[in-house]
Amino acid sequence: MKRIIVLMLVVLVAGYSYGQKKPKINQAEKARSEGNLGEAKDIIDQAIVFDKLKDDGKTWYYHGLVYASLDTTSNPDYQSLADNPLKTAMESFAKADDLEKGNSGFYTTDAIGLPVTKEQQLNTLWSYYLNKGVENYQNDNNSEAYKYFEKTTIVQPEDTTGYIYAGSVAQAGKEYDKALKNYYHLINELDYKGRDTFYSIIYIEGVVNEDNEKALEVIRKAKTIFPGDRDFAKSEINALVKLGRQEEAQKELEAAIAAEPDNANLRYTLGVMYDETGQPDKAEEAYMSSLEVDPNLLNARFNLAVLYYNEAVELIKAKNNLGISAADQKKAKEMQANIDKSLKEAMPQWEKVNELQPNDRTALETLQYIYTQLKMYDKAEKVMNNLDELGDEEG
Repeated sequence: MKRIIVLMLVVLVAGYSYGQKKPKINQAEKARSEGNLGEAKDIIDQAIVFDKLKDDGKTWYYHGLVYASLDTTSNPDYQSLADNPLKTAMESFAKADDLEKGNSGFYTTDAIGLPVTKEQQLNTLWSYYLNKGVENYQNDNNSEAYKYFEKTTIVQPEDTTGYIYAGSVAQAGKEYDKALKNYYHLINELDYKGRDTFYSIIYIEGVVNEDNEKALEVIRKAKTIFPGDRDFAKSEINALVKLGRQEEAQKELEAAIAAEPDNANLRYTLGVMYDETGQPDKAEEAYMSSLEVDPNLLNARFNLAVLYYNEAVELIKAKNNLGISAADQKKAKEMQANIDKSLKEAMPQWEKVNELQPNDRTALETLQYIYTQLKMYDKAEKVMNNLDELGDEEG
């Protein structure tokens, strides 16, 4: 009895094996081309596990076509048939090529019988995603635009266009991690040499992420690619200053000034660096040098005015701390002369600041104090009236 049961099982298994119908992959392609993606998927999914078809590159090529169609279809009935169909499609195309030892001649035929190669089909797929990305970006839908631009990089990973667009749209949407992922891939993996991409990375790392070390690393990479670009040289100086590496910054600044002697901003930046490191004499020299190039450079004028004013303030503090002895009074009189000298040096600088930036409260209040200290009461009263009017406007 047991033997009969075993024989029956063998017969049933054998009957099942011989009873499997060979999937027709051409039928899968026909269903796909006619838009019947559910049928196409059913057939091709059976084909890739069928013994006589699973090692045929053409099977996997059609499998890729079907899943690419599932990813681009607008029919909601088909959109949910597969998870991440584009990934599946690209893996299938890769397997098809591998089975053909990289020498594939895969193609389909169009409506009039002309061949359409796999390369042409991938280019069409890439263009579809790119156009959808642009369309969504123009409609202010950054997240959808990013999704489609990212898909272009999956279809053609060696093409820079998708990464540039994906990075730009992510940056516009303040999704900085996504932007950096694409930008770094461009400059590190694809050896892309776009100035704007480097500028974007430097901005995100330095300003958004406040990682000046990382920004400096990218700046220096950019300088090797664009050795004559002065903007990257200036960015390096700024990063070094922020990192407190003043000696390096000073050397770079001096080199930059030598290369660009008419750049007042570079001279001003050198003055700021000296200011911040407690070298007022060198700071004054740099600010004056900057103003010789551009007398209307507000930042340099303001810093020079503050420098002179602070000298007077320190002297005033020291004078106020003196005693009432005859010796102290004599010293106070001597110090007053130096105070007046510093205030007189500061006065035209603050007047110029007020001229360049009218109704600046800081400049007006400082001028009122200077005029009063120098007993220029008419001017002090006029400034006080300006401040009163300014107060009325703000109130």
